Amino acid sequence: MQLSEGLEILLSSVGNKPLELWSKTISLDGKIKRINDENLNNNKVIEIIGKTDTSTNKDSISTCISCPALSTDFLQTNLPIIVFVIKNLKLDGKIEFQVIDHMNLRRKFILITNSTREKIPKILPTMSYFPFNLEEGWNHLEIDLRLLTKDIYSTNYTTLNRIIVYPNFRIRRIYLQDRHYEKYEKPQDFFKALIELSDLRKNHIKLIDKNCQTNTQKTTTIVPKIIKKKRVKKKIEVTK
Repeated sequence: MQLSEGLEILLSSVGNKPLELWSKTISLDGKIKRINDENLNNNKVIEIIGKTDTSTNKDSISTCISCPALSTDFLQTNLPIIVFVIKNLKLDGKIEFQVIDHMNLRRKFILITNSTREKIPKILPTMSYFPFNLEEGWNHLEIDLRLLTKDIYSTNYTTLNRIIVYPNFRIRRIYLQDRHYEKYEKPQDFFKALIELSDLRKNHIKLIDKNCQTNTQKTTTIVPKIIKKKRVKKKIEVTK
């Protein structure tokens, strides 16, 4: 859902069809469902559960959601910052981005959290892996793909083609923006679309949006930490 030139919503868990833009793949031990979250006043969220480091199931299919839904389609958006409102389930989790740079090369970034195996970044010609930390509970995760592409591959980010979210997370929102925004800067229609207020009275806007948040929500910005560590040539460790 494109609200303006600078904001685009990909997932809002309280909408009538929160995964309308996404495809779903579910493994034998996985599940994707909408549930009520106790920390968000029992508001609806998307929960993705699947294989973990300790799983014994040998199913080769990974549980995930992918945007856009069709494998032949691409987002082709040049908005550089992607924001996740996600909950740390204290299980290993993975998020993947596929971008195109100014050399028309596809670069893939894979972020991994709570893993017992992936402890340090791994940078390959077209693919990079980065461990990252989430605070306990709900997190506001902001990733600048422009800075990430520049720092890792010394090329310029042009477009985001695909997003894949693997287990294990709860998701409230996923959206794109043209720059970092403070809460007071975001237009009113942005919050309206995020919480699907078309059937609610206008004077409920602030109340409903507040219910979608938590007072303990933590904000995490991935890129600056990676930038500082990336310039070290020896074995490196990335932390929040």
